[in-house]
Amino acid sequence: MFEMSIVRIGLIILIAASLGAFWYLDTVFYHWDGVLPQPEEMVVETVPESSKNNTIFKKPKEFVPTNEWQIIQEDQPIPPGLHVQIDLQTGEKKAKLMEGNLNNKSNSLAITDSHKPENFIDPNSMPDNSHKFRSYEQLKDDLKDLNMTIKSDMDVMDGLSRKFQEQMKVYEDSDKNLQNILTDLEYLLHQVDTAEVFAKNKGIQLIIIPCINSNSSYLKSQGALLLGSAASNNQKVQIASLKNDVIPLLLKHIDNEFTFSVQKNCIFALSSITRRFPLAQKQLIDNNGIQIFMSVFKSPISKFNTKLKLKVTQLLEDLTIEIEDAKLTFKEETNKQLNIEAAERVRQYDNLHLKDKLVENGWCNILGDEFIILSNQIPLDEENNAMVEASGKSLLALQNLCKVKLQGNKEFYQSFYKLETYYKQLLQNDVFFDELYQLTTELTNTYDPVLE
Repeated sequence: MFEMSIVRIGLIILIAASLGAFWYLDTVFYHWDGVLPQPEEMVVETVPESSKNNTIFKKPKEFVPTNEWQIIQEDQPIPPGLHVQIDLQTGEKKAKLMEGNLNNKSNSLAITDSHKPENFIDPNSMPDNSHKFRSYEQLKDDLKDLNMTIKSDMDVMDGLSRKFQEQMKVYEDSDKNLQNILTDLEYLLHQVDTAEVFAKNKGIQLIIIPCINSNSSYLKSQGALLLGSAASNNQKVQIASLKNDVIPLLLKHIDNEFTFSVQKNCIFALSSITRRFPLAQKQLIDNNGIQIFMSVFKSPISKFNTKLKLKVTQLLEDLTIEIEDAKLTFKEETNKQLNIEAAERVRQYDNLHLKDKLVENGWCNILGDEFIILSNQIPLDEENNAMVEASGKSLLALQNLCKVKLQGNKEFYQSFYKLETYYKQLLQNDVFFDELYQLTTELTNTYDPVLE
């Protein structure tokens, strides 16, 4: 009897607990036993209206291009090959099909301004003349209505030339405006076409010669630098320089000027004018150029004088070697017309007698003395190594003439042994010195009477 009561009480508690659980679920989860709402409906109910656009991701509508301008929506992709405009004021972007070039696969971008004048011509509405050649003047006319200007290097150079002539009238030695003009001109004159136009427009008469003739060392130096840059590998400027008699002016400043930068740039200008130009070399010889070059080696030894000697030696080395090159070209040229031109060049070089004049003015002895000085300065720096190279090549080019002049000079012969040994040691650690070692070995074999 007691056991039955226990069982009944347990059942009653179980039933009560079940009813309590159902009541709790029904209270906490409203309509829990009904159909659950769809995810979209739940989002609408729980997300504030202001943030709908941040949470609903819709695929951007496809952009279908036409021949008319259409606004490109934010993040809307567009196919390739369209004209595209961006308004810098509003940021609005538009696109349309390319006219006359439907197969173009790359977008063309045009930046526009919303504040356009009434007579503004949209460049995209112009007839498509991209397949036609338009001259420089036509391009300038096309851009005139757009308030745009186009300048070539020639325009810039002409503008600088005018500014120079105006500035020269009020020149002071520290005038930064004039210095900037000359610096910009020097940059432009490295270009062959621009330098030719400069010479044609009387740039040598109007700018370079006034600079070289001025009382300012800066202007002298810069004028020579301009000329050297313009004449480098430029036959038309070389000819114009010859016609304007600048070679005597340059030689005068090498001889009389004591400012290093002026002398250095005058030698540079002479190098540019005379290389591979026998007529210019003749004018140099006729104006005592050889004697003036030799005087550089008689000046007191200094850091600047050493640099000038190197530049003179390198120039004279080039002038003597190009004579041999011209003869070799004449022998090997098979084309009839080119062979005739090579023969004429050889004839002009022969008429100069440059080698003979160099020897007459003591060039062989000067080179021999330089080798003695160099051999006594071991170890040598980069500049002295360059001097060994330039002097050595000159001695080889003049060997038939210089052998007689240097015969019996034991100190000269010994300088070759010293330098040969020096470069042989350096060669063991650095192949850079192989050429100098080979050069000094050849000089030893050429000039040492014992090895003949």
